[in-house]
Amino acid sequence: MIEFKGITKRFVRDRTPIFALRDVNLTIQQGEIFGIIGESGAGKSTLLRLINGLETPTQGTVKVSGINLSDLSKGSLRELRLNIGMIFQHFQLIQSRNVADNIAFALKAAGVKRTDFPQRIKELVSLVGLEGFETNFPSQLSGGQKQRVGIARALANNPSVLLCDEATSALDPVTTLQILELLKDLNERLGLTIILITHEIEVVKQICHRVAVMAQGEVVEVASTYDLFSQPAHDVTKHYVDTALQIELPERILRTTPGKIIRLQFTGEKTGESTLSEAIKQFDISVSILHGKVDYIQNVAFGVLIVSLTGPTLHVNKALTWLEEQLHTLEVIQDVA
Repeated sequence: MIEFKGITKRFVRDRTPIFALRDVNLTIQQGEIFGIIGESGAGKSTLLRLINGLETPTQGTVKVSGINLSDLSKGSLRELRLNIGMIFQHFQLIQSRNVADNIAFALKAAGVKRTDFPQRIKELVSLVGLEGFETNFPSQLSGGQKQRVGIARALANNPSVLLCDEATSALDPVTTLQILELLKDLNERLGLTIILITHEIEVVKQICHRVAVMAQGEVVEVASTYDLFSQPAHDVTKHYVDTALQIELPERILRTTPGKIIRLQFTGEKTGESTLSEAIKQFDISVSILHGKVDYIQNVAFGVLIVSLTGPTLHVNKALTWLEEQLHTLEVIQDVA
């Protein structure tokens, strides 16, 4: 659906070149929810704006549905944009218009016949779960309801691509989950390709099929969401995953806990607790669980345990070798005699 090839974007400020993007190569498949995560200044928004032609690359090509955007006239680019919806962090609603009129404004911009407005507004209001709020003004809506209006407007022209620019950053955690569930439902029901940029790893974990991690204008890693969590390759990605899982041990615990402290990752049907129980029986060691978490990513179990192993050195080392064979990942954090 979308392809970035050799993309570099350079701005000039006070005669000094600033690179927002450096040699980005990325492919987004039709019908997937694709996350782009990175800190402020990583280049996420610039990359997103290249998709609808609001920015043009300094070097490289951007293709949408096989069409090279740099080959399009202004008129053809405007026509292409009708197939791309966009929602924003701060909703961008017209405060003087109610819900129905905000949607009508988008329908007019999309060239929908005015006689078709009532039926289309009814369909969009139902699609985003705002029945009964058609005459409410933005000041009378919650943050989540405002974003639902924003989504309805973005869908006015039946686009095949929906761009989400930090769409949940202004929302509380409960409302964020509700909006993400709505986006997931729209992806499944309408076959929408959704590109979601965020600095929140939890957002990525909830709904994205694949993720690109950005840092300083570069894409440093691309993976399925599950692989991103279960085997992050880049240091930036590892930081995001550790933050999401919240599995760091306090320094005091590390200093005072004897034995080998190890971090275990397990996936799918194999659980860390049952494997550790087997290790205790086989190798006559003691195990203390210091921290643990089990999560589900794309409906597959993924867990992390931090434990201390104590016992005769030979037994502990044999247990470590065996555990490495049984589990997805094993890392020795600390070895205290």
